[in-house]
Amino acid sequence: MAKKKQQKAKDLEELVAKLAKAKGVVFTDYRGTTVKDLDKFRRSLRQENVFSKVYKMTLVNKALEQTGMKAKVDHKTPVIMAISSEDEVAPARIIKNLTKDVKTISILEGIIEGKMFSKVEVETLGSLPNKDQLRAQLLSVFNGPAAAFVRLLDAYAKKKGEGAPVAA
Repeated sequence: MAKKKQQKAKDLEELVAKLAKAKGVVFTDYRGTTVKDLDKFRRSLRQENVFSKVYKMTLVNKALEQTGMKAKVDHKTPVIMAISSEDEVAPARIIKNLTKDVKTISILEGIIEGKMFSKVEVETLGSLPNKDQLRAQLLSVFNGPAAAFVRLLDAYAKKKGEGAPVAA
């Protein structure tokens, strides 16, 4: 059933609002995917607050134009758009992990902070750890020298036999 003009205008308005706040967008081909796998796909995205919906390419290109993004999508078939307003690489990471299990889903390309990225670039970004993991890695790097210095002082104190050992 064809959509009425009012519904198309409402969909365009919704998409423009989502894209205006978007930090990361991934376009995904889903042809041949079962309903069960699509439910798994959407559930995985929702768990990390990533919005997803199927859109026609003409609507996507109109929305991109209205938001002022210098991106244009040239695919002929409808795609699933995964949009995150919180994390730039969350959609890419989630979809890349899902493509290992669901072979019919594939990344086409993406937009990160208004710039168009190719399939290879999006997949590369998808292999990065999330922000919390990166912060933990950075903190462990900062903590390493201090912890080593404390262990050195403790070993020196034990060797000299002076006082109680320093807690690490």
